[in-house]
Amino acid sequence: MAQARIVEVDYYQLVENLKRAANAGGLIEKTDQEKWKAYITEHNIQDIKLEAFGKVKFMAGKPRLAVIATGGSWDGCYVYSHDDEAALKWEVGE
Repeated sequence: MAQARIVEVDYYQLVENLKRAANAGGLIEKTDQEKWKAYITEHNIQDIKLEAFGKVKFMAGKPRLAVIATGGSWDGCYVYSHDDEAALKWEVGE
């Protein structure tokens, strides 16, 4: 199994895609524990590592976790900070 990695993504594009996903019913936030757990388990995502990475990377704000699951190119798990205007994505290795 290949190693997963965390990559930077464009914050402003992510915000737009989060809005689209929410409108389409494809946004999963960590507060929706049942859907969250099912998604991260199915996709082998270590959300605790992703959140810790965000806490180190983002200086001004508290990191937020979200999943986009709409069947598009932006599908995946993200950590982002509105105050820092920065975002990271968990990419599963192939």
